[in-house]
Amino acid sequence: ESEALIEGLLQNGRLTFDQLVGRTISKVPEGTIRPAREEIRMNFNRLVSARYVERCPKAEPHFNPQEDEQSTTARKRAPKTAEEVLSLEQKVVNTATLSDPERFSEIPYSMEDASKTNDRPHNVVAGAKRKHGAFEVDEELNSTIAENEVLWRVNFEKFIFCLKKKFCADRKKPKLKVGTHPIWESFFEANLTDKDTNSVTSSIGGILEKLGQKEGGAAMSIGQIQPVLEDLQCTTSTGEEFTFDLHKMIEACRNEEIESLVKKKYGQEAFTIFRLLVTQGCAIETDQIIDTTILDKQIVHSTLYKLW
Repeated sequence: ESEALIEGLLQNGRLTFDQLVGRTISKVPEGTIRPAREEIRMNFNRLVSARYVERCPKAEPHFNPQEDEQSTTARKRAPKTAEEVLSLEQKVVNTATLSDPERFSEIPYSMEDASKTNDRPHNVVAGAKRKHGAFEVDEELNSTIAENEVLWRVNFEKFIFCLKKKFCADRKKPKLKVGTHPIWESFFEANLTDKDTNSVTSSIGGILEKLGQKEGGAAMSIGQIQPVLEDLQCTTSTGEEFTFDLHKMIEACRNEEIESLVKKKYGQEAFTIFRLLVTQGCAIETDQIIDTTILDKQIVHSTLYKLW
C-alpha cells in the first residue's frame, strides 16, 4: 500500500489524500480484498512521519511588497549588519514555505474511522483515540481538510539523502578492513537527523543498538568501535556522537571519475596535471606546475592547452 501511495505521488506530482485513496483502491486487482480507508491513512501517516511525504507549500502565500519595503527602510536606518539581500521571488518562496511541523503534520483520525477501528480489533490504527465535545468536532474538521483540500508531494530531499548514504556506504565497503562492515552499516542505520543532507551523525549508543542486531555485533564494545569509526574518517567532538561528511566523499568520488576520464583521453601527463589542480583547489602558475610535476615544459604547455 505504501508503494502504491509513493507511486501515485511520483506519477502525478501532487495529490490530495482523497485522490490517493481513490487511486490506491482502483489499482487493487479484482477478486482481492480492497484496503480500508483507515488502513491507507495509517500507511500514509507512516510515510509522513518518516518524512518521505510532505505537505506542499502554500498555494497562495500572503506577501505584501509594500510592507516588506517599509521594513527594509527601517533596517537601513538601523546600524548596518551583515544581512543577505533576497530577491522578491525568494521572499515569496520563503513566505510560501512551511515550517517542519507543518510540512510533516499527519492526517488526524476522524471519529468515524476510530469507531470502525474499534469494531475490528485485528486492525488497530495507532493514534486513533476517541475524543469528546469540541475536540471531536475540531478533529473531524481538521481530518476533512487534510484529506480533501491539502496537497501532498514526495519529499525528494529525504530520498536524495538516502541515496547519498547508500552510495557512500557501498563505495567505501571494498576498502574496509575485515570485520568492520557491520560497524560501518550500523553507523549509517543509526543516523540521528535528516535535516543536514550532507552529513550523517550517529550516537555511540545508537550504533551499539544497531550493531547488536547483526551477527557477531553484540560482543563488540565501545573501545573496539571508536578506533574503527576514526579510521573511517568519522569526526567527533564529544566522543558520544560521530559525524561523517557525505559531501566531501561524494566530491572525492566525482573527482576520481573525472580524473579517470582525463587519463583515458589525454594520457598520464594530463592526469598528473589535472590531479594537482584538483588537489590544490585554486589557480596555479604554469611554472609552478612544471616544478611540482617535474614534467617537460613543452609537454606541460601542450597538455594544458588540450585540457583548456
